[in-house]
Amino acid sequence: ADVAVVGSGLPALAAALELSRRGAKVAVLGSAPAEERPVGLGLALLGPGRPYSRVARAIGRSEARLVWAAGCENHLRLRALVEEARRDCGYAPRGSFLLARDRAEAADLAESEDMLRDDGFPGEFLDHYMLETRFDLSGFPGAYWAAEDAEIDGPLLLGALGDWARAAGVGFEPGPVRAILADPWGVTVELEGGQTRAAAVLVATDGPVGGLVPEIRPMLRPAHPARLRVRLLDGALLPGAARTADGRIAWQGGEGSLLLAATDASTGPPHESLEDFATRIPVDRASLRRWDEPGEVSVDGLPIVGRLPGRPLAVACGFGALSAGLAFAAARWAADAVLSGADPTPGPLRATRPPAAV
Repeated sequence: ADVAVVGSGLPALAAALELSRRGAKVAVLGSAPAEERPVGLGLALLGPGRPYSRVARAIGRSEARLVWAAGCENHLRLRALVEEARRDCGYAPRGSFLLARDRAEAADLAESEDMLRDDGFPGEFLDHYMLETRFDLSGFPGAYWAAEDAEIDGPLLLGALGDWARAAGVGFEPGPVRAILADPWGVTVELEGGQTRAAAVLVATDGPVGGLVPEIRPMLRPAHPARLRVRLLDGALLPGAARTADGRIAWQGGEGSLLLAATDASTGPPHESLEDFATRIPVDRASLRRWDEPGEVSVDGLPIVGRLPGRPLAVACGFGALSAGLAFAAARWAADAVLSGADPTPGPLRATRPPAAV
């Protein structure tokens, strides 16, 4: 292969398709699209699930704007893929909400509204009265509606990308990847049943990767795997997609049910905390279904993308439960870095950045 893509999910398929379209011979290792199910939620979001003002204080206003602009590029690329595929992927550009769980978070969201508008990102702050008037929610002192966010159906999109990649000539070798051995002249990927030699390797995944790329291990930590699906009560009106402003919980609705995911980069809340959160939403508690979905996210809550120094090795990882928010823009940046040697990844998202506490 010219490029071996090690990984799975939307990041791997988006990267393989991007590389193939540029004329590279691509092999995806460790991924079997026909057998996969998407990780996390199908939310295409502009930011990392924190108030804009808080992120700007942590990494700087100009850097925060770069992160949101990266989400805009991702959304445009996602929409173009969906339109070109001509398949129903559940794409819905209706925005998403950040929900404040205390007054301090509500104040941050209100401040963020003005900052975001000044920087070119439309949205609306809702106080608790406006929120409870529009939706069947209680106990949230405020919210921010991000107008440019979108949702997709993860399984439908994953299937469409897998079919598209195979039609483009991308090869797939499922099964565990044991090791990646990179030198200045190429990379050897050790598989369970043999080896693949490539001119370059891109590790692109929404799952764990720290064990394969030791250099970025300090930038990653396990994401909490808790997931819940629960049936909404008849007639309940909720924001279709929402996150808590502390970045710990997100949800996506569909067909009368709600999928809740823990998204925090720390050890996070157990299933019981998700269930407690669900009591603030009009749901049928008896319908709760629980499972775990192990993964990794970056310690600063931002994806890790770009080429690593000294070797033909690049990464696109650390997405956690929200890979649809940057996986498609990351595929473009990583492909540029692998094929041209020039890395266009925005500074706050680069694999060589010093992590900040976002």
